[in-house]
Amino acid sequence: MHYFLLGSSVMALIYLSAEGNTHVFQKPRFVGVKTGQTVKIYCVPSNLSLPAHVEWFKGQSYKDQLKNSQKITITEKSDKLNAAITIKKVEIEDRGTYFCKLNGMLGPGTELQVSRYSEPQAIFMRSRVKDVIIFLQALLLILCIVVPLVQIYKLENKEDAIYEEPEDAHIYAGLEIEQCGGADLYEDITALARETDAAWEVESPDQE
Repeated sequence: MHYFLLGSSVMALIYLSAEGNTHVFQKPRFVGVKTGQTVKIYCVPSNLSLPAHVEWFKGQSYKDQLKNSQKITITEKSDKLNAAITIKKVEIEDRGTYFCKLNGMLGPGTELQVSRYSEPQAIFMRSRVKDVIIFLQALLLILCIVVPLVQIYKLENKEDAIYEEPEDAHIYAGLEIEQCGGADLYEDITALARETDAAWEVESPDQE
């Protein structure tokens, strides 16, 4: 009887020691799928020989416990199967982080990302629209740069034409032009230059 109790105590200690060193893993750690697909997440203990009871939660608050339903199937651990959760026909609302709890030990979590399915034609059209928008933005940017430069160039040419420096004096074929009060005075300088002391000769009608 004493040997039986001693053996039972040793077996219990071994079981508790093995259970204390058990860790829980989740596979995969990340899942990305389209809407309408099926997702399966496994919860695996490091010690496969131990019996286990699994619970599944969504979110880090661990308040939303998941149950079996038409959408969700929870598989308990057995000798041949690992504990798992299967989510059918996933929707956008199903995305989040899923945690398993195996014998009171939480797993690291599996992140589920769900994106909407898009037709190839719709994707192509969105790509073309983006290209057109980028082209228009580039064109507007070029116009915003070129138009001010053209305006500045025109203003500089106009200022050069208006503020042309006038000349003070001009000489045209013996005429000296002077600026006086905004009007031009022309003086015949050739007449002044031809002074002579020659006497006037008067021819008499009787002289031949």
